[in-house]
Amino acid sequence: MNFKITKKQINTVMGHISRLFSVTVILPIYHSILLEARENGIIVTVTDGTVSMREFIQDEITVYETGSCAIDGRLFYDIVKKANDTVIWIRQENHQLKFKSGKAEMKLVTIDSKEFPHISFDYPKTRFQMYSRMLTEAINKTIFSANDQQTRPVLGGLNFKVNQDKCIITGTDSYRLSQVARPVISSNEICITIPKKMLGMQTALFDEDEELYIYFDEHKALMANDNIIIQSVLLDGVFPDTELLIPKHFDTEIYFNRMALLEALDRTSFCRDDGITIVTFDLLNDEIVLTTESKEIGSSIESVSYENVSGNRKVHFSCNQQYMIEALKAFDTQVCVLHFNEDLKPFILRDSQDESHIQLLLPTRRH
Repeated sequence: MNFKITKKQINTVMGHISRLFSVTVILPIYHSILLEARENGIIVTVTDGTVSMREFIQDEITVYETGSCAIDGRLFYDIVKKANDTVIWIRQENHQLKFKSGKAEMKLVTIDSKEFPHISFDYPKTRFQMYSRMLTEAINKTIFSANDQQTRPVLGGLNFKVNQDKCIITGTDSYRLSQVARPVISSNEICITIPKKMLGMQTALFDEDEELYIYFDEHKALMANDNIIIQSVLLDGVFPDTELLIPKHFDTEIYFNRMALLEALDRTSFCRDDGITIVTFDLLNDEIVLTTESKEIGSSIESVSYENVSGNRKVHFSCNQQYMIEALKAFDTQVCVLHFNEDLKPFILRDSQDESHIQLLLPTRRH
C-alpha cells in the first residue's frame, strides 16, 4: 500500500471516523481502523462492535500501490493531525506504516487486515426517505431524553414509527419523553429503535440539503451517501407505547415566554442536593413562582409572568430543573404551552406553533 493525500482531506475523514473511537471496547481490535488502498482511492473502516462506518476517499489522493492493513486509529489520527506539510505520504513496508510529511517521518506497527472484524455493509431492502436537515432537527429535539444507562437497552436510542407519510420520533428514559412528527416518504409501516450514538453522528456526516435514505431490516439500520456508509445494530426489546404515556386531556393550559422561564430556571442551578436541582412551580395571581431549597446550600425564589392561562388555576408541582431546561431549549418558538393536570401526574410542554413537538416530564415528590 502506497499513496499520498492532502492533510486537509485525511483529517476531515478522520474527524468523522474518530467519533467511533471508544475508551472501553469489547475487543482490542476495535481500537483499530482498517485502511484499504484501491486504484481509485482508499476506504477507511471503523467499528465499536455496535456502530460501524466506512468512508471512501477519492479526492485529493493519488494511489501508487494497492493493499490493506489495520492500524491503531487514535495514533494514526494523532500523526496526521500534527503533520507539518499540506501533503502526507503513507506507505506500508513489511509490518509497519510509514508516514512522511515535510522533513518528518514516523512509523506505526500495523495489524494484519484479516484480524479486523468482517463487516457487511449490504443495504437492507426496506427504507424510508427524509431530508437530512429535517432528520437532524428531529434528533436534536429528542435525543437528550434517550437513556444513557444500560438497564433498559431499548431506551438507549430513538424510536422511529412510520405510518404512511408521517414519522413519529421518540426518546425516553422513563422520567421524561421527547417526541416530534415529521413527513417522510415510505410505502411501509415501520417501527425501529436506532441507538443514539449512530444518530448523534448523522449531523456531522451528511449535508443538511441531502435527501437521506434510511435502510433497515430486523437486525440493523443504515444511512449512506456517495462516500459514507454508517450502520448500527438495532436495539433489542419493545419500545414503550407512547400513546399510553401521553395524556390526552388537561385541566390547565399556561402560555408563557420560553426564554424568560429558561433564564429564571438557569438562575436556580446553584441550589443543588446530590448534584440535582429540584424546582417547585406555583401559579399565583398573574405569575409563575419558582422556588428551590437546599439545606446545605440555600434557596431561591423568582416570579415569571405568563401570557395567558385557561382552566384550573390551582397549579403546584416540582420537577428536575435540568430536565426542564433541556426540554425548553429544544423549542424554537418564543411562546410555549404548559399542559397540566394535577401534582404527580405527567405534564407536557408543547410548541405553540407545532403541536407534534411534545416534551413530557414526570413531577418529583418533595419531602
